[in-house]
This record gives sequence, C-alpha cells and structure tokens, in this order.
Amino acid sequence: MIDYDLHIHTEYCGHAPGMTVEAICRRADALGLRLIAITDHTYGPQEPARVAAIRREVEQAAPRCTVLVGAEVDVDSGFTDGRLVVEDLAGLDYVIAGFHYVPTLGHYPRSPDDRGMDTEQFLDLWQRSLLGIVSNPQIDTLAHPGRLLAACVDLDAHFEYGLAVFERAAELSAQHRIAWEVNELTGWRLPAAYQESWVRIYRIALEAGVKLVYGSDAHHPDSIGQCVFAGMILDQLPDGCLSAPEEILRINQ
Repeated sequence: MIDYDLHIHTEYCGHAPGMTVEAICRRADALGLRLIAITDHTYGPQEPARVAAIRREVEQAAPRCTVLVGAEVDVDSGFTDGRLVVEDLAGLDYVIAGFHYVPTLGHYPRSPDDRGMDTEQFLDLWQRSLLGIVSNPQIDTLAHPGRLLAACVDLDAHFEYGLAVFERAAELSAQHRIAWEVNELTGWRLPAAYQESWVRIYRIALEAGVKLVYGSDAHHPDSIGQCVFAGMILDQLPDGCLSAPEEILRINQ
C-alpha cells in the first residue's frame, strides 16, 4: 500500500463533484493515509483566495493525516517555453506543473483529430514546452508525464520520439530536483496497448536520478489513494523506487 497521495482535486475546480475538503480528509483518514496534498487546478493569478479557503476548511475538518495545500498550476499555453500561468507561488506547500493544453492554441485535446495543428509542429512545441517546464526550479513535480503527448499523436508512430525527448527532460529534472508523478488517472486516459509500455518513461526518469512520487489525480472520493495503474507501473520498477513525500518537499528542507 502507498501511504500517501500527492494529487487530489476539490469541487472548487468545477469538475470534481463530491470533493469537499471535509470529504477528502475523511476518505484519506478512512484509508489510513498518513499524508495527502490537495492540489486543485490553478488557471491564473486569481486563485490564492481558493488556496486560503482550502486551508481554512482543512483546519475545520481536523483530519488525523497531514494535509499539504498545494496546487496543480497550469502551463501557460500562450507561450512555448513552459512557463506557468502564475509566477508567484508563495504560500503553496507543493507545486505540480500541469501540462494540459496545446501550446499556442490553448485548448484541451481529446484525440489527435482535436490537436489543431500538424504533427511536426505539435511535437516541436510539446518538446520546447516540456523542456522549459522541467527547467523551472519553482516546480516540485511534473504531473502525469506524457499525457498530452498521448492525447495528441499516434503513439505507434511517435512514442520512440517522445521517449528521446523524455531522456533530455529527465536530465533537466534531475538537475532542478523536479520529481515525476506516477499518476493513476493517466492509466484510464491511455490507449490500452500503451498502459504497460508507459513504464518506459519512468525507467528513463530513474536512470537519470529523477525521483518518482505517487498521485491519484482524484476527482472523486473513491479515487483517492487508488493505485491500479500506478501499481502496475511500480511492479515493473525496482523495489523502493517510489520516493516518500519528504524526499521532495522543499518546505521541509
């Protein structure tokens, strides 16, 4: 069992029904988790008020587990250098970089047909943005590595290219002490043929000295702490390769 969960959303994001802070805390305690991170989406500089509200609600819930209040801060799709939509990250316990939107176009793609540009242009922008993200020392963790790639290209044709980019990204991540997330929700977004192959991304990370951490990416209470896909990935990796939160959290250093 993994005794923590570093990626949990709340109903404040608008697409996580039932995810009140109290419900999250109660579920985490029922599962016996020792530490969780509430990391709602941050789409712009107006979000600090939401973070403050979540902190107040955590105090009111008084859970047994330790609760970090962080954010999944979106990559700014108006640029191609991987910068985040918010530069001032003060007040967050934990920062995940969320790479969800097609660079320069800014929409959420659900298939290659929804990409909005030719494959070569997308791959160039994806690579430039990813390498920028993992060069930002303000970031603690790269969320769900590869998910945008999987949504936007034919993996049969471009997975090997993506792995070569991840080799470069891993070197930068290790240099800047940015962990990579073993993300449960990604397993439900990947083509079935690539669910087991996704471990190759994490092997690249480990070989470069990048730490791995677990996050459910839960948008429903029952998904907190779930690790079906994450467990399959970790079963293919060396024992003990998953880091404890304390190994990456800069607030403890």
